[in-house]
Amino acid sequence: MSLNDAVTVTITDLTDKGDGIGQLDGRTLYVSGALPGEQVQVRLHGVKPKYAQGELLAVLQPSPDRVANFCSHDECGGCQIGILDYAAQLRLKRQRVQQALAAKGLSAEVAACLGMEEPYAYRNKALYAVQATANGAELGFFRKQSHALVRCDDCGIQPALTAELVATVRDWLQTHDIAGYDEAAHSGTLRYLMLRDGRLSGQWQLVLVTLGETLPEVADLLARLARFPQLHSVVQNINPQRGNRILGFSNRVLLGEEGIHDTLCGLDFYLTPLAFYQINPPQTSVLYQQALAACGLGGDETVFDIYCGIGTISLCLARQARRVVGIELVPEAIDAARANAERNGLDNTEFHAGAAEAVVPALYAAGYRADVVVVDPPRKGCERIVLETMLQMAPRTLVYVSCDPDSLARDLAYLTAHGYGLQSVQPVDMFPHTLHVESVACLHRWE
Repeated sequence: MSLNDAVTVTITDLTDKGDGIGQLDGRTLYVSGALPGEQVQVRLHGVKPKYAQGELLAVLQPSPDRVANFCSHDECGGCQIGILDYAAQLRLKRQRVQQALAAKGLSAEVAACLGMEEPYAYRNKALYAVQATANGAELGFFRKQSHALVRCDDCGIQPALTAELVATVRDWLQTHDIAGYDEAAHSGTLRYLMLRDGRLSGQWQLVLVTLGETLPEVADLLARLARFPQLHSVVQNINPQRGNRILGFSNRVLLGEEGIHDTLCGLDFYLTPLAFYQINPPQTSVLYQQALAACGLGGDETVFDIYCGIGTISLCLARQARRVVGIELVPEAIDAARANAERNGLDNTEFHAGAAEAVVPALYAAGYRADVVVVDPPRKGCERIVLETMLQMAPRTLVYVSCDPDSLARDLAYLTAHGYGLQSVQPVDMFPHTLHVESVACLHRWE
């Protein structure tokens, strides 16, 4: 096996990045653009002792689930499985959850993944990198597993207005020779462009992430943006730090307000640039409906919502419970959660800022107890002390909302080994054409 060899291989699985996996001469071979069940011809471009990488030359025996990619930008790292029929995508996501649970010895039935009727233009948030190039500042997405820029104005999972706003900002940048960001030199003016739309409110927000406080020719930009009545908020966010963090902590309002409104599950939320908010509104409603149903609330419960963000799940719970206690690391998110509760007239909530691994044990020590606990942790899952404290509280029901099947399975294995039975697992497709999948798992305490 040598570099540039052309070989034939059968693909058996996909990585979590969407690359096809095959076996060749005792090595695992990774092939971008290949699907399970396909026989493909590949040119080797990386050969290591235990694995190799290959460029797809031809699909000799295609999968029956292969479809034409809806997007012409297949070099972009966003939609990893756009070449897979949508029904097959949903089956694959269910299978990924099943495999993760089985690997931890869990045998609960996993329901069919709940998908979208129209899995396009679903994102309410777009994040464009801005880089310095020989032809001036350019905007786009990062190429797969790199920081090389791919210009992608006509993204099929973004609403149509996104392309017009991106084109307007690009023309403004290039007209005034405003520098994009040079990552190596840590120089330039504009680092990122973030767009967010309130899907039901119709309000849009445009955020310019700058390296420093200076942003030239703002008046001209605002004049160009005046033709978009949907824009209710234009904000400069300042991020002077090196690294991959997108947003800084300082905002300067250039037009309108610092945030926009959106309606989710009949509740009004105010979204500032730093607010975490799920990016697929229709499927977020589906996800939350599943979580609420799993809670089985009757109106007299105290519910803990751990990793509560700006209170989206908390406020949904508050309409059906006696009391909701939310915990979140980011103080600004807690401030927003309190404001959102007041905005929606829900006075049976309280929110605590701090790391869950510190706040949850402290609340338990102070006498707090929960009938139901909902957790929606980051990808790494729950800290062990959070799980241990949940077990000490001994709620009748635990509802675990997860964005990662592996960390979900790990934490479920711990909980089921300590007095809880796994009742149901419901995957929900929040990110069509990617390998990401959300799940709602329901556990009941053994009597």
